[in-house]
Amino acid sequence: MYKQIKKNLRSIVLRNYLAGRFDERDVFILTSSPRSGSTLLGQILGAIPDSCTLFEPLHLRNVPEAEAAGFSWRTFVPRDEKWIEGEAYLKRVFEGRIVNDWTAREISFRQAYKSKRLIVKFVRANRLLPWICQNFEIPAPILLLRHPCAVIASQLNYGWENAKRPDIPPYLGEYPVFQTSLAETEGNEEYLAALWALDQLPVLMEQAPHPWIIITYEELLLRPESVLLNIREKWDVEFDTGDALSRLKRPSSVVSRSGISGINGWKNTLSEKQISRVLSTVNSFGLPFYSDNDEADYGELYSTELAKHIKKAGIG
Repeated sequence: MYKQIKKNLRSIVLRNYLAGRFDERDVFILTSSPRSGSTLLGQILGAIPDSCTLFEPLHLRNVPEAEAAGFSWRTFVPRDEKWIEGEAYLKRVFEGRIVNDWTAREISFRQAYKSKRLIVKFVRANRLLPWICQNFEIPAPILLLRHPCAVIASQLNYGWENAKRPDIPPYLGEYPVFQTSLAETEGNEEYLAALWALDQLPVLMEQAPHPWIIITYEELLLRPESVLLNIREKWDVEFDTGDALSRLKRPSSVVSRSGISGINGWKNTLSEKQISRVLSTVNSFGLPFYSDNDEADYGELYSTELAKHIKKAGIG
C-alpha cells in the first residue's frame, strides 16, 4: 500500500515538472523491435545534457491512454493518412504529458526539473515511423536494427516460445510474394523471424533519402565513437563522448539472463538449423543484408536502391 502511494506521488510530481515543457522539435525518438538493444542505446543517449527519457509510451497494458487512442501492439498507418486520434496522443507524448510510473521509470526528479529535451524510446513503433516523420516536425529519429538471430535468440530466452504466425499487415497488399512467404512460415523461430521482417519493411521500403537515421546494434558495440559522432551531427547536439561511452559499458536496465551478449552470442544459443530457418525467413521478405556473419552487409543495408530491390522481390 505504502509503495503504491509513493509511486503515485512520484508520478504526480514528475508529471507536474514535465507536462507541457517540450515542443516536438525538442524530441529525439529511438525505435526498434523488441530485444534489439534500444534500452542500452537510450541509456547512452542520456549523456545528452538536460535530457530525460520517456519509456515505451505505446505499451498498451501500462499506458491505457495509448490503447484508448486506437494504437495496437504494432500499429501501422500509411505515411499520408490522416489519423487525428493518434496524432493527438503522440502530441501529448512529445509535450511530456504522458507520464506514469511506467513511462517515467528512468527519469529522476533532478532530470525532470532540468530537462529541456525529451528522448522517447519505443519498441513496436517501427511501422509508424514514416507516418510520424510526415506529421511531426522532429529531429531525425533513430531506427536501431540488430541481427535477427540475436533478437530471436533473446526473445526465445525471454520466454517467447508460443509465437503465432503474424497476421498479414495492410502494407503487404501489393506484394504477393511476401504474402506467400508469410503463409508458408512454420514454427516458433520462423514466426518470430517473420515478425522481425514485417517490423522493418515499412521503413526499408521507403525510398531514400530518409528523414531518419538507421543504426545497427553491432555498429554501436564495435564502432561507438563513429555512431555517436553521426548522432551528434544529425541531432546538432553536444554531449560528453566519454560519459556516453562509459554508459555503453553499463548493463541495460532490462538485461537479464535472457540477454544475448556481444554481437555474436546468438551463435552459442541457436542451433545451426534454427539459424538457417531464421535467415531463410528474413531473406524471403526481401531483406538479404543479414547472413551468418556477425554484421550486416552495409553495402546492401545502406544502399539507395534497397527500397526498390525489396519491392521488386515482393512483387516477383
